[in-house]
Amino acid sequence: MKAIENPVSEHGVFGASALSRNPAALPAAIAEALPGVRNAATAPSRGQAHVIVVGSGIAGLTAAYRLHRAGLRVTVLEANDVVGGRMGDRRVGDVAFNSGARLVYPFGGAFNQLIADLSLHDVLIPLRHLTAQCVSSSGSHTIELMPSIRSLATPGLPMRERFALAGHALRMRAQRSRVDPDWAMSAIADDPAADRQTLAEYVRDAIGPQALSSMVEPVFRSTRGFNPETLSALFYRSTVPHLIGEDTVYTLKGGMGCVCQALAARLDVRTNAPVASIEAVQPAAQEESGGAARSTGDVPALGRRFAVTLRDGEVLAADHVVCATEGSLAAALVRKPQRAEREMFDAVRYNALGVVHYGLSQPLPPLLQFAARGAPSRISTFQQLPAAPGSGRPLAQIYCQLTPEAAEEAERRGLTNNLDAMLRDELRSRIVDFDRHVSAVVNQWIPRKLPVFAPGYGGRLQAFWRWQEEAARGAERPVVYCGDWTSQALLTGACASGERAARIVLSREQN
Repeated sequence: MKAIENPVSEHGVFGASALSRNPAALPAAIAEALPGVRNAATAPSRGQAHVIVVGSGIAGLTAAYRLHRAGLRVTVLEANDVVGGRMGDRRVGDVAFNSGARLVYPFGGAFNQLIADLSLHDVLIPLRHLTAQCVSSSGSHTIELMPSIRSLATPGLPMRERFALAGHALRMRAQRSRVDPDWAMSAIADDPAADRQTLAEYVRDAIGPQALSSMVEPVFRSTRGFNPETLSALFYRSTVPHLIGEDTVYTLKGGMGCVCQALAARLDVRTNAPVASIEAVQPAAQEESGGAARSTGDVPALGRRFAVTLRDGEVLAADHVVCATEGSLAAALVRKPQRAEREMFDAVRYNALGVVHYGLSQPLPPLLQFAARGAPSRISTFQQLPAAPGSGRPLAQIYCQLTPEAAEEAERRGLTNNLDAMLRDELRSRIVDFDRHVSAVVNQWIPRKLPVFAPGYGGRLQAFWRWQEEAARGAERPVVYCGDWTSQALLTGACASGERAARIVLSREQN
């Protein structure tokens, strides 16, 4: 049995790989899409502004790529040895799995543009009409993962709620042009109450309590590890208008990490480079005779505005720093944060997620089940994945994601490295001769899975972005932050935040 915690450091949950240094090791689909990749990370000239990006998830790599394309000198620092953060791939023996993200929604404007710029259209694999069986104490029913007319047939909905659901869908669809699914705060302008109401309150008011318990709640618990009373309505209000009427989501050929690998192959990425601190410094003074820069302490005499100190003591200088770590980790890195930064850091929270992956020697048919709240199970998502040797999955696998309550129990009991102990009895009752057929077990604990957009968080984040983008900050140039905690709890939102961070840096550089 293997126990693994998603490696979490100051720079994200996964890290940067040898693939970023060795284009030949890229999946074939990526290598073909990146002609001339071996020369892509050519060092810019000495006169260019230098940007350090801390963290190589999709947000950090997107920011770095846009800045590199704009002609700036960019260095990406990653504490681990592979890129991707929570948009990456893992393997332990014959068991393959994701480091976080599992699907790509179709509405990500910045992400779709990135795919086009990298000529990676062929890596998108469409998955149409996804459904799951929702199991409750009273039976089971089908849940449509993309809202459609079929959702009206959900068993147990009172007629009043069916009518309310139809009207709600029409209103949501009409709001599509007014909200940005990659920017949760966009829903505040359309409905300020969305940041004050919990998701549970919003759905009960807009549709009804049965729709909440049989449709919305199981999806949020099983796909995102959240209970709807812990979140504001922002995520729902900004994404659902773009889901209604759609029937397709995507996975990626070569693994969820392939886009990050493609980006890293075009950039100067330093892996195994954990950062100890980020500190703003005054530009080096100029000597009266000739104007040569003098060194200040350990900061290189380049007139830079930031000193980034690695754990091994090396100090790097930069004109700009983009911090693309999880928000709860950024607070430990930035020395002497300003008031706006401290207040934002204090508001950041993440949920934890526990998953157990089982490799089985017997064949399994495809199956996806969600557990309704109140069902007698510690497993919120149960998925059977048939073996796919051609895709690097030689064994049939079972994916078991813990309920939010079971994840809390695992932390309380100190079982985050032995989640299997909490689930095995239940699996024995599900699968005949389960122990005999299991050939591999991997425990995966993700202590920072998704940012919690709790009520009031959107307003705080909106003020923080105004502070980051304020024109007056051009002379002061504080650290620029990006990541899903600054935008939307989706990989497409993280990508959009990287684009926005790059625009801030370019604006400051132009000014």
